[in-house]
Amino acid sequence: MSTGSQVLDRVPESTLAWLLAPDNPAVSVLTRRRLLREPDASDAQALWARRNEYPPVAAIIDAMRSDGTWDVPARDYQKYRGNLWQIHLLGELWADGGDPRLQPALDYALSRQLDDGSWSATNKRPYGSITCLTANVGRALARLGYAEDERVIAALRYCVDLYRELGAVDCRRLCDYHLNGYCHMLTPKILLFLAEVPHDLWPKGAETLRAECIAQLRDKAIFRSLPVEAREFEMRIGAVPPAERAGFRTRFLAEHPALQYGEKPGWLRFGYPLSYNSDALEALAALAATGEKPRHAYEDAIALVEASADDEMRWKLRTTLNGKMFGNVEKKGQPSKWLTLRALRVLNWAG
Repeated sequence: MSTGSQVLDRVPESTLAWLLAPDNPAVSVLTRRRLLREPDASDAQALWARRNEYPPVAAIIDAMRSDGTWDVPARDYQKYRGNLWQIHLLGELWADGGDPRLQPALDYALSRQLDDGSWSATNKRPYGSITCLTANVGRALARLGYAEDERVIAALRYCVDLYRELGAVDCRRLCDYHLNGYCHMLTPKILLFLAEVPHDLWPKGAETLRAECIAQLRDKAIFRSLPVEAREFEMRIGAVPPAERAGFRTRFLAEHPALQYGEKPGWLRFGYPLSYNSDALEALAALAATGEKPRHAYEDAIALVEASADDEMRWKLRTTLNGKMFGNVEKKGQPSKWLTLRALRVLNWAG
Protein backbone atom coordinates (compact mmCIF):
# COMPACT_ATOMS: atom_id res chain seq x y z
CA MET A 1 0.00 0.00 0.00
CA SER A 2 1.30 3.45 -0.87
CA THR A 3 2.24 5.87 1.87
CA GLY A 4 0.61 9.28 1.95
CA SER A 5 3.65 11.11 0.59
CA GLN A 6 3.96 8.60 -2.23
CA VAL A 7 0.33 9.17 -3.11
CA LEU A 8 0.85 12.92 -3.45
CA ASP A 9 3.98 12.30 -5.48
CA ARG A 10 1.85 10.35 -7.96
CA VAL A 11 -0.71 13.13 -8.43
CA PRO A 12 -0.08 14.97 -11.71
CA GLU A 13 0.47 18.71 -11.48
CA SER A 14 -2.51 19.15 -13.81
CA THR A 15 -4.77 17.40 -11.30
CA LEU A 16 -3.55 19.55 -8.42
CA ALA A 17 -4.06 22.67 -10.55
CA TRP A 18 -7.58 21.43 -11.34
CA LEU A 19 -8.37 21.00 -7.64
CA LEU A 20 -6.91 24.41 -6.81
CA ALA A 21 -8.85 26.27 -9.50
CA PRO A 22 -11.19 28.94 -8.06
CA ASP A 23 -14.40 27.69 -9.72
CA ASN A 24 -15.07 25.54 -6.62
CA PRO A 25 -13.85 27.74 -3.75
CA ALA A 26 -14.41 25.15 -1.01
CA VAL A 27 -12.49 22.39 -2.78
CA SER A 28 -9.71 24.79 -3.70
CA VAL A 29 -9.13 25.96 -0.14
CA LEU A 30 -9.66 22.52 1.43
CA THR A 31 -7.07 21.11 -0.96
CA ARG A 32 -4.60 23.66 0.35
CA ARG A 33 -5.52 23.16 3.99
CA ARG A 34 -6.20 19.45 4.30
CA LEU A 35 -4.31 17.83 1.46
CA LEU A 36 -1.26 20.02 0.91
CA ARG A 37 -1.18 21.26 4.53
CA GLU A 38 -0.49 24.83 3.48
CA PRO A 39 -1.19 27.74 5.84
CA ASP A 40 -3.91 30.12 4.74
CA ALA A 41 -2.71 33.04 2.66
CA SER A 42 -4.79 36.13 1.97
CA ASP A 43 -5.92 34.80 -1.40
CA ALA A 44 -7.14 31.57 0.21
CA GLN A 45 -9.09 33.51 2.82
CA ALA A 46 -10.68 35.62 0.11
CA LEU A 47 -11.61 32.52 -1.86
CA TRP A 48 -13.04 30.84 1.25
CA ALA A 49 -15.36 33.82 1.67
CA ARG A 50 -16.76 33.13 -1.80
CA ARG A 51 -18.05 29.63 -1.10
CA ASN A 52 -21.66 30.62 -1.60
CA GLU A 53 -20.89 31.70 -5.15
CA TYR A 54 -20.35 28.04 -6.08
CA PRO A 55 -23.26 27.42 -8.50
CA PRO A 56 -24.94 24.50 -6.65
CA VAL A 57 -24.87 26.48 -3.39
CA ALA A 58 -26.09 29.61 -5.14
CA ALA A 59 -28.96 27.62 -6.69
CA ILE A 60 -30.11 26.41 -3.26
CA ILE A 61 -29.94 29.93 -1.83
CA ASP A 62 -31.75 31.41 -4.83
CA ALA A 63 -34.59 28.88 -4.42
CA MET A 64 -35.05 29.71 -0.72
CA ARG A 65 -38.11 31.67 0.31
CA SER A 66 -37.88 34.75 2.51
CA ASP A 67 -38.86 32.81 5.65
CA GLY A 68 -35.92 30.41 5.26
CA THR A 69 -37.90 27.52 3.79
CA TRP A 70 -38.13 25.84 0.42
CA ASP A 71 -41.44 24.06 1.01
CA VAL A 72 -44.19 23.66 3.59
CA PRO A 73 -43.21 22.19 7.00
CA ALA A 74 -44.99 18.91 6.24
CA ARG A 75 -42.45 18.37 3.47
CA ASP A 76 -39.31 19.00 5.54
CA TYR A 77 -38.04 15.55 4.53
CA GLN A 78 -39.27 15.55 0.94
CA LYS A 79 -36.39 14.14 -1.12
CA TYR A 80 -34.39 16.11 -2.17
CA ARG A 81 -36.00 19.52 -2.08
CA GLY A 82 -37.44 19.55 1.41
CA ASN A 83 -36.32 22.07 3.99
CA LEU A 84 -34.10 19.82 6.10
CA TRP A 85 -32.50 18.33 3.00
CA GLN A 86 -31.29 21.77 1.99
CA ILE A 87 -29.49 22.18 5.31
CA HIS A 88 -27.81 18.83 4.83
CA LEU A 89 -26.79 19.67 1.25
CA LEU A 90 -25.49 23.11 2.21
CA GLY A 91 -23.33 21.44 4.84
CA GLU A 92 -22.02 18.86 2.37
CA LEU A 93 -21.11 21.64 -0.05
CA TRP A 94 -19.32 23.64 2.65
CA ALA A 95 -21.59 26.67 2.29
CA ASP A 96 -20.79 29.77 4.32
CA GLY A 97 -23.22 29.65 7.23
CA GLY A 98 -22.26 33.21 8.18
CA ASP A 99 -24.02 34.53 5.08
CA PRO A 100 -26.96 36.62 6.39
CA ARG A 101 -29.15 35.22 3.63
CA LEU A 102 -28.91 31.76 5.23
CA GLN A 103 -29.78 32.81 8.77
CA PRO A 104 -33.57 32.35 8.32
CA ALA A 105 -32.96 28.82 7.01
CA LEU A 106 -30.69 27.93 9.92
CA ASP A 107 -33.22 29.37 12.37
CA TYR A 108 -35.98 27.37 10.71
CA ALA A 109 -34.02 24.11 10.87
CA LEU A 110 -33.34 24.62 14.56
CA SER A 111 -37.01 25.42 15.15
CA ARG A 112 -37.91 21.98 13.77
CA GLN A 113 -35.76 20.15 16.30
CA LEU A 114 -37.69 18.07 18.82
CA ASP A 115 -37.21 18.36 22.57
CA ASP A 116 -35.12 15.18 22.64
CA GLY A 117 -32.64 16.70 20.19
CA SER A 118 -33.76 14.77 17.11
CA TRP A 119 -35.27 15.81 13.81
CA SER A 120 -38.34 14.06 12.45
CA ALA A 121 -39.27 12.97 8.94
CA THR A 122 -42.96 13.32 9.74
CA ASN A 123 -43.70 16.99 10.36
CA LYS A 124 -42.06 17.18 13.80
CA ARG A 125 -43.87 14.13 15.16
CA PRO A 126 -41.68 12.13 17.58
CA TYR A 127 -42.46 8.75 16.01
CA GLY A 128 -40.81 10.02 12.81
CA SER A 129 -37.45 10.81 14.40
CA ILE A 130 -34.67 9.26 12.32
CA THR A 131 -31.09 8.92 13.50
CA CYS A 132 -29.52 9.42 10.07
CA LEU A 133 -31.58 12.59 9.54
CA THR A 134 -30.56 13.85 12.97
CA ALA A 135 -26.89 13.07 12.31
CA ASN A 136 -26.98 14.69 8.86
CA VAL A 137 -28.72 17.87 9.98
CA GLY A 138 -26.65 18.10 13.16
CA ARG A 139 -23.43 17.66 11.22
CA ALA A 140 -24.47 20.26 8.65
CA LEU A 141 -25.38 22.80 11.31
CA ALA A 142 -22.05 22.17 13.04
CA ARG A 143 -20.23 22.85 9.79
CA LEU A 144 -22.38 25.92 9.13
CA GLY A 145 -21.26 27.56 12.37
CA TYR A 146 -23.11 25.79 15.19
CA ALA A 147 -20.50 23.22 16.24
CA GLU A 148 -20.54 24.41 19.85
CA ASP A 149 -24.25 25.23 20.03
CA GLU A 150 -26.13 23.39 22.76
CA ARG A 151 -28.80 22.32 20.25
CA VAL A 152 -26.25 20.54 18.08
CA ILE A 153 -24.81 18.90 21.19
CA ALA A 154 -28.36 17.82 22.08
CA ALA A 155 -28.68 16.19 18.66
CA LEU A 156 -25.48 14.25 19.29
CA ARG A 157 -26.76 13.30 22.73
CA TYR A 158 -29.93 11.95 21.11
CA CYS A 159 -27.82 9.63 18.93
CA VAL A 160 -25.84 8.48 21.96
CA ASP A 161 -28.91 7.93 24.13
CA LEU A 162 -30.75 6.01 21.41
CA TYR A 163 -27.76 3.72 20.92
CA ARG A 164 -27.71 3.08 24.65
CA GLU A 165 -31.47 2.37 24.62
CA LEU A 166 -31.42 0.02 21.63
CA GLY A 167 -28.03 -1.56 22.13
CA ALA A 168 -27.50 -1.09 18.40
CA VAL A 169 -26.70 1.66 15.91
CA ASP A 170 -30.15 2.11 14.44
CA CYS A 171 -33.45 3.97 14.47
CA ARG A 172 -36.24 3.20 16.89
CA ARG A 173 -37.82 -0.24 16.66
CA LEU A 174 -36.11 -1.09 13.38
CA CYS A 175 -33.15 -3.23 14.46
CA ASP A 176 -35.29 -6.38 14.78
CA TYR A 177 -36.55 -6.00 11.22
CA HIS A 178 -33.31 -6.33 9.30
CA LEU A 179 -30.90 -9.20 9.60
CA ASN A 180 -27.77 -7.29 10.57
CA GLY A 181 -29.49 -6.00 13.69
CA TYR A 182 -28.09 -2.52 13.11
CA CYS A 183 -28.01 0.00 10.25
CA HIS A 184 -24.74 -0.19 8.34
CA MET A 185 -25.66 2.96 6.37
CA LEU A 186 -25.86 4.92 9.61
CA THR A 187 -22.40 4.12 10.95
CA PRO A 188 -20.47 6.61 8.74
CA LYS A 189 -23.07 9.32 9.35
CA ILE A 190 -22.60 9.07 13.11
CA LEU A 191 -18.82 9.22 12.75
CA LEU A 192 -19.01 12.23 10.43
CA PHE A 193 -21.26 14.01 12.94
CA LEU A 194 -18.85 13.26 15.77
CA ALA A 195 -16.00 14.65 13.71
CA GLU A 196 -17.67 18.06 13.37
CA VAL A 197 -18.24 18.54 17.12
CA PRO A 198 -15.30 19.49 19.36
CA HIS A 199 -14.25 16.41 21.29
CA ASP A 200 -14.49 18.14 24.65
CA LEU A 201 -18.20 18.76 23.99
CA TRP A 202 -19.06 15.15 23.22
CA PRO A 203 -21.77 13.90 25.61
CA LYS A 204 -21.10 10.99 27.92
CA GLY A 205 -21.25 7.76 25.95
CA ALA A 206 -20.13 9.27 22.65
CA GLU A 207 -16.82 7.40 22.76
CA THR A 208 -18.68 4.12 23.14
CA LEU A 209 -20.91 4.97 20.18
CA ARG A 210 -17.84 5.88 18.13
CA ALA A 211 -16.21 2.56 18.98
CA GLU A 212 -19.32 0.62 17.98
CA CYS A 213 -19.60 2.38 14.62
CA ILE A 214 -15.92 1.70 13.92
CA ALA A 215 -16.27 -1.94 14.99
CA GLN A 216 -19.18 -2.54 12.61
CA LEU A 217 -17.34 -0.99 9.67
CA ARG A 218 -14.17 -2.90 10.54
CA ASP A 219 -15.92 -6.24 11.03
CA LYS A 220 -17.65 -5.96 7.67
CA ALA A 221 -14.51 -4.78 5.82
CA ILE A 222 -16.42 -1.52 5.14
CA PHE A 223 -18.52 -2.71 2.20
CA ARG A 224 -19.26 -6.39 2.88
CA SER A 225 -22.34 -5.84 5.00
CA LEU A 226 -25.08 -7.56 3.01
CA PRO A 227 -26.00 -11.02 4.36
CA VAL A 228 -26.77 -13.47 1.58
CA GLU A 229 -29.62 -14.70 3.78
CA ALA A 230 -31.22 -11.23 3.96
CA ARG A 231 -33.73 -11.87 1.16
CA GLU A 232 -34.98 -15.04 2.83
CA PHE A 233 -35.23 -13.20 6.16
CA GLU A 234 -37.21 -10.32 4.63
CA MET A 235 -39.62 -12.67 2.87
CA ARG A 236 -40.22 -14.73 5.96
CA ILE A 237 -40.62 -11.86 8.42
CA GLY A 238 -42.94 -10.13 5.95
CA ALA A 239 -45.22 -13.14 6.06
CA VAL A 240 -45.42 -13.11 9.87
CA PRO A 241 -48.30 -11.13 11.43
CA PRO A 242 -46.94 -7.93 13.04
CA ALA A 243 -48.01 -9.02 16.50
CA GLU A 244 -45.85 -12.15 16.19
CA ARG A 245 -42.66 -10.60 14.82
CA ALA A 246 -41.02 -9.99 18.18
CA GLY A 247 -38.14 -12.42 18.52
CA PHE A 248 -38.32 -13.60 14.90
CA ARG A 249 -34.80 -12.37 14.13
CA THR A 250 -33.42 -14.32 17.09
CA ARG A 251 -35.16 -17.48 15.89
CA PHE A 252 -33.90 -16.94 12.34
CA LEU A 253 -30.32 -16.49 13.52
CA ALA A 254 -30.59 -19.74 15.48
CA GLU A 255 -31.37 -21.45 12.16
CA HIS A 256 -28.51 -19.61 10.42
CA PRO A 257 -25.65 -19.41 12.93
CA ALA A 258 -23.03 -18.31 10.36
CA LEU A 259 -24.28 -15.60 8.01
CA GLN A 260 -22.53 -15.22 4.67
CA TYR A 261 -21.74 -11.58 3.89
CA GLY A 262 -21.47 -10.19 0.39
CA GLU A 263 -20.61 -6.81 -1.04
CA LYS A 264 -23.02 -3.91 -0.70
CA PRO A 265 -23.20 -2.94 -4.40
CA GLY A 266 -24.12 0.72 -3.95
CA TRP A 267 -21.10 1.23 -1.72
CA LEU A 268 -18.76 0.39 -4.60
CA ARG A 269 -19.96 3.37 -6.69
CA PHE A 270 -18.80 6.67 -5.26
CA GLY A 271 -21.00 9.76 -5.23
CA TYR A 272 -21.21 13.30 -3.91
CA PRO A 273 -23.16 14.57 -2.13
CA LEU A 274 -24.72 11.52 -0.55
CA SER A 275 -28.02 11.22 1.30
CA TYR A 276 -28.84 8.83 4.15
CA ASN A 277 -26.89 6.12 2.36
CA SER A 278 -23.12 6.04 2.21
CA ASP A 279 -20.36 4.41 0.19
CA ALA A 280 -16.97 2.88 0.87
CA LEU A 281 -15.12 6.11 0.20
CA GLU A 282 -17.26 8.17 2.59
CA ALA A 283 -16.98 5.44 5.23
CA LEU A 284 -13.18 5.50 5.00
CA ALA A 285 -13.25 9.30 5.22
CA ALA A 286 -15.44 9.02 8.31
CA LEU A 287 -12.98 6.63 9.96
CA ALA A 288 -10.12 8.99 9.23
CA ALA A 289 -12.05 12.01 10.47
CA THR A 290 -12.62 10.47 13.91
CA GLY A 291 -9.01 9.41 14.45
CA GLU A 292 -9.23 5.73 13.56
CA LYS A 293 -5.96 4.21 12.38
CA PRO A 294 -5.69 2.26 9.12
CA ARG A 295 -6.10 -1.46 9.71
CA HIS A 296 -5.75 -4.65 7.73
CA ALA A 297 -9.55 -4.94 7.67
CA TYR A 298 -9.76 -1.76 5.60
CA GLU A 299 -7.26 -2.76 2.93
CA ASP A 300 -9.78 -4.08 0.41
CA ALA A 301 -11.80 -0.88 0.65
CA ILE A 302 -8.66 1.23 0.29
CA ALA A 303 -7.61 -0.85 -2.71
CA LEU A 304 -11.04 -0.23 -4.20
CA VAL A 305 -10.49 3.52 -3.86
CA GLU A 306 -7.05 3.30 -5.48
CA ALA A 307 -8.37 1.18 -8.33
CA SER A 308 -11.15 3.67 -9.04
CA ALA A 309 -8.77 6.47 -10.02
CA ASP A 310 -8.21 7.30 -13.67
CA ASP A 311 -4.81 7.86 -15.28
CA GLU A 312 -4.75 11.44 -13.98
CA MET A 313 -5.52 10.41 -10.40
CA ARG A 314 -9.05 11.72 -10.59
CA TRP A 315 -12.22 9.96 -9.46
CA LYS A 316 -15.41 9.98 -11.52
CA LEU A 317 -18.87 10.68 -10.15
CA ARG A 318 -20.73 7.35 -10.28
CA THR A 319 -23.73 8.16 -8.08
CA THR A 320 -25.53 11.49 -8.15
CA LEU A 321 -28.58 13.33 -6.87
CA ASN A 322 -28.48 15.62 -9.91
CA GLY A 323 -31.92 16.35 -11.31
CA LYS A 324 -33.42 15.88 -7.85
CA MET A 325 -31.80 18.86 -6.09
CA PHE A 326 -32.12 22.57 -6.79
CA GLY A 327 -28.64 22.67 -8.30
CA ASN A 328 -26.61 19.97 -10.02
CA VAL A 329 -23.21 19.07 -8.55
CA GLU A 330 -20.74 18.19 -11.32
CA LYS A 331 -21.62 15.62 -14.02
CA LYS A 332 -22.22 11.92 -13.64
CA GLY A 333 -19.50 9.89 -15.34
CA GLN A 334 -17.06 12.81 -15.28
CA PRO A 335 -14.16 13.47 -12.88
CA SER A 336 -15.37 14.96 -9.60
CA LYS A 337 -13.36 17.46 -7.58
CA TRP A 338 -15.25 16.56 -4.44
CA LEU A 339 -14.51 12.85 -4.84
CA THR A 340 -10.93 13.39 -5.91
CA LEU A 341 -10.16 15.50 -2.85
CA ARG A 342 -11.88 12.97 -0.57
CA ALA A 343 -10.09 10.01 -2.19
CA LEU A 344 -6.64 11.61 -2.02
CA ARG A 345 -7.14 12.47 1.64
CA VAL A 346 -8.22 8.88 2.34
CA LEU A 347 -5.16 7.49 0.56
CA ASN A 348 -2.94 9.88 2.53
CA TRP A 349 -4.52 8.58 5.73
CA ALA A 350 -4.11 4.99 4.55
CA GLY A 351 -0.35 5.39 4.44
